[in-house]
Amino acid sequence: MVTLQLLHKPSLHTLFSISSPQHYQQQPSPLPFHHRLCNVPRASASSSQKGPSTSRRQLIAETAAAAAAVTASGFLIGGGNKAFAAAEEGLSEWERVYLPIDPGVVLLDIAFVPNDPSHGFLLGTRQTILETKDGGNTWAPRSIPSAEEEDFNYRFNSISFKGNEGWIVGKPAILLYTSDAGENWKRIPLSSQLPGDIHLRGSGTGTIREEERPRFFDSKAKQLCWDNAETVPGRHPERWRKDAAGNILLKRFHSCQGCLCFEFDHILPFSKGGQSVVANCQILQTRVNRFKSDKQDLKKNQLKGYSCDISFGDNELDIIEMAVYGDVIRLGKECRCRTINEMPDRNKSMDQIAACKLP
Repeated sequence: MVTLQLLHKPSLHTLFSISSPQHYQQQPSPLPFHHRLCNVPRASASSSQKGPSTSRRQLIAETAAAAAAVTASGFLIGGGNKAFAAAEEGLSEWERVYLPIDPGVVLLDIAFVPNDPSHGFLLGTRQTILETKDGGNTWAPRSIPSAEEEDFNYRFNSISFKGNEGWIVGKPAILLYTSDAGENWKRIPLSSQLPGDIHLRGSGTGTIREEERPRFFDSKAKQLCWDNAETVPGRHPERWRKDAAGNILLKRFHSCQGCLCFEFDHILPFSKGGQSVVANCQILQTRVNRFKSDKQDLKKNQLKGYSCDISFGDNELDIIEMAVYGDVIRLGKECRCRTINEMPDRNKSMDQIAACKLP
């Protein structure tokens, strides 16, 4: 008997693969989760199919889903558990596969091309798409330019193939299509009214549920929302603003996790009837927005309590701005980043703007 396990640590994401494309019977795991009620799939190699069985693809996908529960609950399988130690002894037919993804990414679905079982894709949160061309032994990040054109950090929920045709769906509403087994993907335009509840069926057809209220702010609303935010004294208003808690934010740092990063927030939460319009929009430091969740009517000091405990001086903001934009534009100072080969009185730049003097 072989036990399938998926471990999650801050810097470790693993799948287990087996060389032979056998089918496996799924059995409940003896290892309990201490926070959520769910089972980790256990697989046993079987030459004869008895009872319900599941394919390798489904088995790994279900295990990835179980790993998501482990990640969310904050508990790991293993430690001093004797059942876990005993299970490790049976892993001789399995190989641990390390995945090139960031800590915190949750794996959501996996699929292999029917006409080429060695070619597959693995999806996850934070716009994660991994591709394998050797049956899952190694995985590499896959970039799809048409999914990177907007200021969204997509969560790719599902992937499905029928022959060489394939579909990827995610949230915010996005649909990607391939007709050549995943070599090239193109984006299928969808209505901005869609919140992202898209479902694929095995027959190759799908359904999309449309809601009356758009879930996300459109690009015009976002720009006006930014324009309405408090300016940072002396700094370029198209680059820097303050959120409702007084935190300094940089426009290029949208939908990231850092302390200068921000998100567009519904003042009256969408879940409580809030509209995705300018009058209901504010920018918030990402951390503040996540802690705020669906709370409303919070005062400035309450929002400040959710903020990063860090502050920046003008020189530090200059360095950050130079690193991001290549120059600094603020009241009383306009300069650019110096080129490495540029020396005083030698190899002067064609650029008329003076080079910044670093502190």
